[in-house]
Amino acid sequence: MADVDAIIEQILAASRAKGGRALSSERTYADEPILLRGSQLANYLPDPIREMRALARRPEARSWSDAHLFVEQARLMADYVDDRPYPGEFKSYFPTYEAMDNQQLRGYFTWRGGVRSGNVTQTSASFAYVYLYELLNGIGVEPGEEAFRVIEGFWQAYRTFEPAMDRYVRPWLVDYVVYHELSPEFARPYLNTEHDHAVGILSRADAVARSQPRQRRRAAYVPVTDPELFDALDTLSTYRLRESRLFQDEPDALMAVTCAVFAQLARYYHSGRAQGLTESLFGSRHPMPHLMFASAVFYPGTRHPDGVYELDDTCRYLCRNGIWTCDALHDGGARNAKLGQALHAVDQRLRAALDYSHPLKERGDPKYLAQIIDREVHDYLEWRKQHAPRRIEIDLSKLAGIRSMAAETREALLVDEERDEAAPVVREMPSTPEQDSSLGLTPEELSLLHELLDGHASSSPGTDLLVDAINEKLFDLLGDTAVEFDAQGVPKLVEDYVEEVRSALDG
Repeated sequence: MADVDAIIEQILAASRAKGGRALSSERTYADEPILLRGSQLANYLPDPIREMRALARRPEARSWSDAHLFVEQARLMADYVDDRPYPGEFKSYFPTYEAMDNQQLRGYFTWRGGVRSGNVTQTSASFAYVYLYELLNGIGVEPGEEAFRVIEGFWQAYRTFEPAMDRYVRPWLVDYVVYHELSPEFARPYLNTEHDHAVGILSRADAVARSQPRQRRRAAYVPVTDPELFDALDTLSTYRLRESRLFQDEPDALMAVTCAVFAQLARYYHSGRAQGLTESLFGSRHPMPHLMFASAVFYPGTRHPDGVYELDDTCRYLCRNGIWTCDALHDGGARNAKLGQALHAVDQRLRAALDYSHPLKERGDPKYLAQIIDREVHDYLEWRKQHAPRRIEIDLSKLAGIRSMAAETREALLVDEERDEAAPVVREMPSTPEQDSSLGLTPEELSLLHELLDGHASSSPGTDLLVDAINEKLFDLLGDTAVEFDAQGVPKLVEDYVEEVRSALDG
């Protein structure tokens, strides 16, 4: 059969050659005739669409659900492509083929043909959802990994036109992975695992705190910083601790007090509340009925086999007799405002105790919470005060006077016999104050070093200067600091270098 378009063009060309009267009778008309293909006529309906319409009127279709009918019609139209775009807009809360009129149907199958060839253009949102329903039911694509990739690819392309589509497609992709038992890696980008894992961290820290025995008197305070717990609290709270100005200036203090307050709150809830702290904030993991592909038109046809699918360590799906349940947290994955209030109170009260230059306003925190926080802040600041490194300031302008006084004191302590014995040594072994013995040490430095070797050293004015000089002169020998000060400010010879220094002096 000759091409219809070529025949039409041939007729119109002949008409133009005869002055536009090839099809006219002896009567004269102002306009030339317009020839259209049958498929271009407004009342024309292609046979596949007629068959699809007829399918819905069959007796057996009366017992089908809307989803069943949709899938049967979709299979019939799986390979159909039309060529009549729909210029209007199709809107339906639950879009199916039956919700479209004939022109909308032709417009949909025209647009779908373009999508399948890689030309994803904006159209009515309801058309886009019908196409997704087809893919979920395995229409036009092989069910499994191939269909998952097509669904994901179309959604990512079309979401630029319809961002609200994310709300539905993301959970559908997770359901598709579970339903067809694909690798959990496919679902990973669409799971709220960060939230669930953070709740798991809180739950474990909660259990540890509750397991510790209660004490009438508080044991010696030791700060405990738990970066993992701190990050989990920051993830789950409406108040972001890591974005706090105080965290930039006092990260250790804020982390230590926050972790301690969480532990105390866990004990408080355990002793006085029906639920534990974490459970009261986020609930507990438990199975709930789960509708696969909720809000989508989906008809499985046959019952899914019984089974268990571990999506990750926070979520598990179970199928029994075609009924699905999801064993997981069901808190919605949102940040918790009650936890945010507690963390804001920690930040606010710690700033006040530190006399921080950028205070926060109090938000009417519960009395028990304020008392817990104030106690932890007090204990931490007391501990920090006791363990603060000693600060030693040296007035170099007084160095010469110290050395002179030390020399006079040493001279005054010598008896006459010692002076007489020492005099010949000085005459026979002339030296300079800068170098009087092996290793380049002065007599004062050498004397202190022997005291350190014997374990009899003590702190006195000028000792720190001698220690600095000894460390500098022994560095070439050891490649490290030889003498350090302990917590009481008394110099000690580093244990690893005792024998090496003793050997060097004896040699």
